[in-house]
Amino acid sequence: MRWTKIVKILGDLLIVNFSFYMAFWIRFSGNIPYINWQAYWTTAIWITLVAFILFYSYGLYVGGRYRWIEIFAALVWIVVLTTLFGIALSYMLQKYAFPRSVFLMTAPLQLLLLSTWRYAIWRYSIWRQGVLTLVVVGPVEAADMRARQLTVEGERLYRVLGLVVQAGVTPDRTEFPVLGTFEELATALDNSRPKAVLLCDGLYMEQRERMLREITARNLAVFIVPDIYEILLAQARMGQLDGIPVFRVDGFVALPAGAWKRAFDIALSLCLFIIATPLILLAALAIKIESPGGPVFYRQQRVGQGGRVFQLIKLRTMIPDAEKYTGPVLATAGDPRLTRVGRILRATRIDELPQIWNVLKGEMSFIGPRPERPVFVEQFRKEVPGYDWRHQLKVGITGLAQVQGRYSTTPADKLRYDLLYAKTISPLSDAQLLLHTLKVMLMRDKAS
Repeated sequence: MRWTKIVKILGDLLIVNFSFYMAFWIRFSGNIPYINWQAYWTTAIWITLVAFILFYSYGLYVGGRYRWIEIFAALVWIVVLTTLFGIALSYMLQKYAFPRSVFLMTAPLQLLLLSTWRYAIWRYSIWRQGVLTLVVVGPVEAADMRARQLTVEGERLYRVLGLVVQAGVTPDRTEFPVLGTFEELATALDNSRPKAVLLCDGLYMEQRERMLREITARNLAVFIVPDIYEILLAQARMGQLDGIPVFRVDGFVALPAGAWKRAFDIALSLCLFIIATPLILLAALAIKIESPGGPVFYRQQRVGQGGRVFQLIKLRTMIPDAEKYTGPVLATAGDPRLTRVGRILRATRIDELPQIWNVLKGEMSFIGPRPERPVFVEQFRKEVPGYDWRHQLKVGITGLAQVQGRYSTTPADKLRYDLLYAKTISPLSDAQLLLHTLKVMLMRDKAS
């Protein structure tokens, strides 16, 4: 374990507990009664353990280049969930000497101190690592698209030095210099001296193999946009057939996953239904006040597991008859068809709550690929090779594409996320995705 990780763990857990001490000190004006302080110490180890699990689950002890908003959103939910757990634990253990007011005072103190501490670490990490300079290699259109994604969405974390594209093709419009062709990759790397190389999709296997030799010979980091074949190989098991070394590939979906996922979906649906009902009623009232003539709920055909079509239910967020003159149109960030109430419901994901009913009926799961409309499924089938693979999975309210992607994520990249999820599906991965879904609710640029 690197010393930086140890420093993060110790600093986080120290702040979590120090915040409780500060809240006790403020609550009792510096004279903390023994009985109250003892009530805290009997629960402190469990609160600390839960806080550590949440920090770990949100990936805050894993190296990587994250935007500050991602870290801050995780901290908000760590504080909220730790506070709720502490209140519930003190109630179950009948530690009534642990004042609820201390929990309420601790939460903002924790968020303030953790944010300050973690922001300092984040700034230090950015300074120490520096901007990651990259050369993007691939077919000209794909290379230009990936370079723009890194520049626009990566903020100051990444800088594209240039593109390496196929011979005989000149990009029509690109803001990035063309450093050479595939055959000139070695020279382009020696001249630009990047820290890493991004290999785009659309490259032939032979091209990738030759490029990887050139890149690894220079001890550079390499990132590869996987195709379906490579995703299939993820977590493949090494074996042999009569002395022949082989990889065993079992497909995308582990069949036993259906049983525990269904049990998990039913249990969570019943729990959330109690919490969601008041929110849905308040949202319905707001929708009716804003547009009395329009419906509260919005039903729409979506394609589910096995290509079966079902009726997905949501709270209405757009003007009535939003597609009357345009026909089916994909929703975008800042969609002008959204109502004022609808923008709030979209931003908080409250509009998705009625889908709990779809989960209870077995048409959806909590975690899985987002179901698309039939007209767009037909379009994506033509544009994205292997798109039907995602229909092996039960569709979900949220998924890996919604957690890791953004509004600008292409259907092809969403398919990659969906298939990567299928290869790694487990109760633990579903629990982590639910935690990260809470985080992305605070991030406006994440995928819908």
